[in-house]
Amino acid sequence: MKALSSYTLLIMIFAFGLFGCNSEEQVRDESYEKTDFQQVDDFKVSINVENGEEALNVYATITYTGEEAEIDIYHGGKIFYFNVYQQDGDFEFLGAMDEPQLKTTLFKNEPHKVTFNVLEMPGLKPGTYKFEAIASFSLSSETASNIEIPVYKVEKIE
Repeated sequence: MKALSSYTLLIMIFAFGLFGCNSEEQVRDESYEKTDFQQVDDFKVSINVENGEEALNVYATITYTGEEAEIDIYHGGKIFYFNVYQQDGDFEFLGAMDEPQLKTTLFKNEPHKVTFNVLEMPGLKPGTYKFEAIASFSLSSETASNIEIPVYKVEKIE
């Protein structure tokens, strides 16, 4: 009887751990899928896609919202990785950081804008695209980028 009760308890713990981890992951995915801006701790990140008649303008901003007047962040080349995925085709553009670590000072409640050069993407045809910006940075010069805040926006390009 005691062995049966221990066995039942073990199964319940395993099932709770398995389903508990699963639901936590789903919550993260849902929040990521719904937003073109995201607040994580003291940083607000957003992506903007302006699809004008003459040009496509894509940029991301990061805003420090903490208590200090300013903060230094450390990152490779640019603060953001920009990726583009065609939703109704097979076009894909993945950004990369290839420059040494840099330091940027962010001032409280002042957005820092980083523009994505759309000309870097050859082969952009009419369609529906997911534009993604991932802020990737660290709060220490001795640590590799350990904070990542992804945002995205879907836009139809004519």
